[in-house]
Order: sequence, then C-alpha cells, then structure tokens
Amino acid sequence: MEKATTVNVSRVIDQSTLGAFQWGIFILCSVCLIMDGFDVQAMGYVAPAILREWSVPTSALGPVFSAGLFGVLIGSLLFSMLADKIGRRPVLIGVALYFSAFTLLTARANSIQELLAIRLIAGIGLGGIMPNAMALVGEYSPAKIRIIVMMIVSTGFTAGAAIGGFVAAWLIPSFGWRSNRRLFLAAAVPALISAVVMFLLRHAIRQTPSAAPAQLASTPARSEAAQRIPT
Repeated sequence: MEKATTVNVSRVIDQSTLGAFQWGIFILCSVCLIMDGFDVQAMGYVAPAILREWSVPTSALGPVFSAGLFGVLIGSLLFSMLADKIGRRPVLIGVALYFSAFTLLTARANSIQELLAIRLIAGIGLGGIMPNAMALVGEYSPAKIRIIVMMIVSTGFTAGAAIGGFVAAWLIPSFGWRSNRRLFLAAAVPALISAVVMFLLRHAIRQTPSAAPAQLASTPARSEAAQRIPT
C-alpha cells in the first residue's frame, strides 16, 4: 500500500510561481465576474425599452432594480457561508448555472411583477459569484502577488458592466428593442460555458476554513496536485 505523505499546501502555493493551472483559474474567475457585472447592469440597459413596450411609469421599475440588488446581498452572504462548508468550486458552478437560467427567464417576463420576482431570485445567484471567485483567486495566488492578482481579477466586474453598455449601444440602434432580449441571452450563454469549464477543474487544493486548521494535504493525490502547482 502506497504510503501517504503530508504537504503543507498553503506554503507550497505561497512560495510558488504562477503556472498554467493557476492562470486557468484566474481567467475562469475573471469571466465569471465579467458576466456578473454584465448581468447586474443589464436592467439599466433595457429599462427604456421596457417602459415604452409596457407603458408603465418610470417609478414602476424602482422596485425591480432594488429587488435585484437585495438578492445580490442575500446571495453574497448565503453562498459565502455555504462555500466555507462545501468548497468554492461547487458553489461557483452552481451559482453560474443558477443565474444563467434566471437571466434567460428575465427576457421572457411579461409584467412588472414577473420581472421583480425573477430579478430578486436571479440576484441571489449573482451575489454568490463575486465573493467566491475572489476567494478562489486568493487561495491559488502566491503570497507576494496575491493582492495584485485579486485587484486585477476584480476589475472583471466593472469591465462586464462597461461591455454591456457598448453592446447595447451597438445592438439597439441596429435591431430595435428586440435586441434588448439578445443582451440577456449574451449574458447567460458565457456564464453557462464558464460553469461547464469549471467542472473540469479539480477541487480547491486549500482546505476550507471549516476543515483542518493546519490546511494540510495528507493523501498521495493531494500531494501530487500540490507539487504540480509551480509548473
């Protein structure tokens, strides 16, 4: 029987240089944040078309915007605690699929009440992206550049919000109000792709806070994975 070895994974990562595996995680998390920012701002881009189509007063959309942001607050708290228990990877996969599904449903809403309910529920999934993506980036970053890497990756959220504005400015004049629904589809499809690719990643090497405090890898498989980090 192969003898298990013990590796301090935290020390291995902190003293390593960035490898292809780590770059892959950073890119995936950046894509998740870009889509998060895109989707959070999407209602602002489609609001004028909704007001015209449904003939509702401007004030009617106030609760819709608030519901989405309130959902983000709930999701960030709920999924952060859940990730501490079961790991960042499964939570990121789950919330990406979650908010992708409700983003698609947003484009099919036919009333303010439907839109409010969908954006509230979708916001819960959106809230789980930022804290867990950033935590995963921090866990896989060497100590000397951890803050820099996290700062760079976090700009994905702002980039996603800005990209949505450029896409809206391009689509709406060319295709009319129907292009607004394409915006929601554009926000959902890449998130689904990110979730599928996340399935290909191995479980987070660092232990969660609820696991062993020493953060040790004590099996041959984990030890081998830790040794591959610097490459």
